[in-house]
Amino acid sequence: MADTQVLDAVAAMPPMVSSEYHVVATGIAARLSAAEMDALEQCVTDASDPARGFNALYVLLARHRRALDAGRFRGLYQRHAARFDGVPMRAVLDSDMAMLEQAGPDLVTALRHAETALAAYPGNLALVAHHARVLAEYAWSGGETGQEDLASAMGRMERAIETDPERPRFRAVHAQLAGLLGDFALALTSIQRALDLEDSEQPGYAMRVVEYHRIRADITLHREATAIRGRLDEATAQVADTLQERLDKAVAGVEERAKSEIGKVRSETLGTLGLLAAVIAFIVTTTQIADRQPVDEALRLLTGCAGMLSLVFTAFAAVFGVVRPTRLILPALLGSGLLLAAFLT
Repeated sequence: MADTQVLDAVAAMPPMVSSEYHVVATGIAARLSAAEMDALEQCVTDASDPARGFNALYVLLARHRRALDAGRFRGLYQRHAARFDGVPMRAVLDSDMAMLEQAGPDLVTALRHAETALAAYPGNLALVAHHARVLAEYAWSGGETGQEDLASAMGRMERAIETDPERPRFRAVHAQLAGLLGDFALALTSIQRALDLEDSEQPGYAMRVVEYHRIRADITLHREATAIRGRLDEATAQVADTLQERLDKAVAGVEERAKSEIGKVRSETLGTLGLLAAVIAFIVTTTQIADRQPVDEALRLLTGCAGMLSLVFTAFAAVFGVVRPTRLILPALLGSGLLLAAFLT
């Protein structure tokens, strides 16, 4: 293509709102000679036709981007991009530049510029795919992305595929989004379709195929990780249910034992109170009777009362297990002795 022909070609490119803008630019970029590249860079600096100048810059950058020549892309961008601050399509170039940062892709910045370009040209399918691709890369790298944003991008990509079903890049981006949304069967089908549609005669074929295989590996890994996470969640839920069941049984057992112990204590307390009431009544009655008896008889009666009380409390302690049985021997002997003394005297 002669210098004048390439200049005429960039001047005749479709409007930026058209989906064909990127297609035509890529077609021109694929067959540029060194002389034509020099002519296009001179065209970029021609202030008399800024629209043609931007088209020339876009074509040159498309050529370097397709060749993955980050150094030449960065140098050309830094020399000329500032001339076109008022052109909304420049946001795509800014996004590509962020993806080619020397320290690694700046996906946050790239996504912001991609959103700006898509807002300016929502009907441009190339920009729809570019935005969806950057969004997917951001999500795959661990960035926080809402499911609604992914689903919206997925819907736009499906409409783009309906319009141009033979575009491999559309299928590859569609596969990335499907994988992020958890539809792994669709994702693997789409990436395989992208591989099938790629033309081995086109420049950069090997690099694009390597990228598609990387996407397929990401999808497969994510599918396996999701399956493992699901099994872990299920096992965790089962363990939690088992532990909860055991805990409920343990709590019920403790409550039952507590109720039993409380009932036992209450019964013992009531029995003790009843015994004390009976003992007090017995002592009072005995004292009243003894008060009306001669001294010897009164002493004998009180001795018998003391022995009886000692035996009663010894029996109470034995029944309720208050102390060890061996400790009840002495009180039992004392009570029996006092009772016996009272009868014998």
